[in-house]
Amino acid sequence: MQSTEMNSERLAPEHPNGIKLVQVGCGPQHIRKQWWNIDIRPFTGIDEAMDATMPWRWSNQLELIYAEHFLEHLTLERGVAFLVNAGNALKVGGKIRLSTPSLEWVLSTHFNVNEVDPQRAINQTIAFNRAFYGWGHQFLYSRAMLLHLLRSLNYENPTFYDYGVSEDPRLNALELHGGWDKSGVFPSVWIVEGTRGDLRTEQPDDLKAFIDHEFGRHVRSGH
Repeated sequence: MQSTEMNSERLAPEHPNGIKLVQVGCGPQHIRKQWWNIDIRPFTGIDEAMDATMPWRWSNQLELIYAEHFLEHLTLERGVAFLVNAGNALKVGGKIRLSTPSLEWVLSTHFNVNEVDPQRAINQTIAFNRAFYGWGHQFLYSRAMLLHLLRSLNYENPTFYDYGVSEDPRLNALELHGGWDKSGVFPSVWIVEGTRGDLRTEQPDDLKAFIDHEFGRHVRSGH
């Protein structure tokens, strides 16, 4: 973990009077003054360069964690590791807010299985695969998958919201990535919040085995 020392007056979350709101994967364009801004790359202006998939030094200290268009850039296994680390860094009652592309929206908008025009079918094939693999995407989540992960990792009360909407005023109007669309059945981006409960966030053995058996071993093997 490496601090960029953006401002010597800014106190890290471990300090008693430190910033207890952490934004993960902020990049250089989405830095927030009220948040402790981290990214794996040491961009100018961020507070700290840190790999969020590795154990965090904060334990039961944070009030809020926010990650916009971050989760999909991690492998599924590393995404779970991030959620475990983030949850254990939160105080009991602390919240995480995630924004990530909707698998359902991609499926319903990018390819028509009844398309009869070959060129349109080709264009849709390209668009569909671009949604999965473009922009460094590693894994796209369905609503059911997000709920399953959060609940399995002991997050409480997972709740979905529209763009920029939250019951917590500190989490209102945070989204900055454009292109959010809810014109169809599904939103283009799932925005979900989960709350740290009394239990530690940890990956149960059955979830780890399921991910490895149904996904991980096939990706590693190339089959």
